Amino acid sequence: MDTPSPPSGGPPIPFQPVAWATDPELTERLRRATQTLLDSLPTVMEDGLPFSDALHGGAQHVCDMAELDYAWAPMIEAETVRAVTREAGHGDLALFTPELSRAVERIESLPLDYQRRLVQRVADRYADPARTSVRSVVATAVSPARDTTRPRHPAGPNVLPFTPRPQGPPPRSPGR
Repeated sequence: MDTPSPPSGGPPIPFQPVAWATDPELTERLRRATQTLLDSLPTVMEDGLPFSDALHGGAQHVCDMAELDYAWAPMIEAETVRAVTREAGHGDLALFTPELSRAVERIESLPLDYQRRLVQRVADRYADPARTSVRSVVATAVSPARDTTRPRHPAGPNVLPFTPRPQGPPPRSPGR
């Protein structure tokens, strides 16, 4: 296989069309990867980046950490956008409609601090208390499991530090 191995030394889970809908283990890994991205975005946004700029490149970074092929990154990113636009009051928008891009534009017209708090709220809700076991180690470090008596640690040592990639197609790794 030409694809470089992830940090654990095992091969990344390859992209298989529709596998996420039929493989509960893969579905759960994609959900945890989305949770990790949601938990990491507010920290990235602290550098003054609006939601979509902060999001850019984060899904690929999460794929590296979750040992998923980069081909899963658009799905993780799309689920993140869906969750944020829904929380912002735009309903369940289909991915390929103009309404979704308009909803993201409306979110980005809000003050940066509000955008960051919105994403933080989504991360908290995405980690439904009945499903706290799906949160990643990073998510637990960034946002303790539903303990509302303690203040959130804004940037714990395990936050995934990624630098948003410049707009344009992401670089392709050999064999991917």
